[in-house]
Amino acid sequence: MLADPWCPYNCEPGSPRPGYVIELLQAALPPGNALDYRVVPWERALAETADGRADVALVVTSSGVERFGLVVGREPAGMAADCLFVATTSSVRSLRRQDLDRLKSVGIVAGYEYDGPIGAWLQNPAYKDRIRVTGGARPAEVNARNLALGRLDAVVEDAQVMQHVLLQLGLGAKVRQAGCQAAGPVYVGFSPRHPQARQLAERLDHALQEQRRSGQLARLLTRYGLSDWK
Repeated sequence: MLADPWCPYNCEPGSPRPGYVIELLQAALPPGNALDYRVVPWERALAETADGRADVALVVTSSGVERFGLVVGREPAGMAADCLFVATTSSVRSLRRQDLDRLKSVGIVAGYEYDGPIGAWLQNPAYKDRIRVTGGARPAEVNARNLALGRLDAVVEDAQVMQHVLLQLGLGAKVRQAGCQAAGPVYVGFSPRHPQARQLAERLDHALQEQRRSGQLARLLTRYGLSDWK
């Protein structure tokens, strides 16, 4: 399983709290199967899962699933919302076009899919020179540090992920949220070349449904400061 760190979805490999999606997968797999979860750049995670060098990419948006032909279940593994983060001293207060147009340098992550008004703004050729694409295995941390240091005017990141990064780095007093888009589903993406991809996706669906019914899902999410997206 490959991903860049996107805590609380998937966190540090081998840690007591590896991420709630990792724990869901551990519960869903047949007994005796061990998870080999590795942190890599997101573009690599998607490419290697698509061509069968890896079994799973964590955690993938609907557009990423479609673009790479990944196999997913019916049940999403959560909901993610792209937000705009700025320095606490910034005058930018919303996702309105007039606010976005004032930004001169915006940090995004290589390989991520951006939709909605933020995505439309990022894809506008007129703003190409304002976009700063960050790669590597820990891009959210790099972008957060650069924003706090004044090297970026803004960063686009999932709300829960950035709040976790700011807490871990102690940057909560220097960065604030300017606005968020509507949340969309994210999935565990199984490789289309894995012979049991469909069965594994169905096992995860069943595990999610059972854990939701029993209350185990709610208890798991509470450990990460979250609530059930349904």
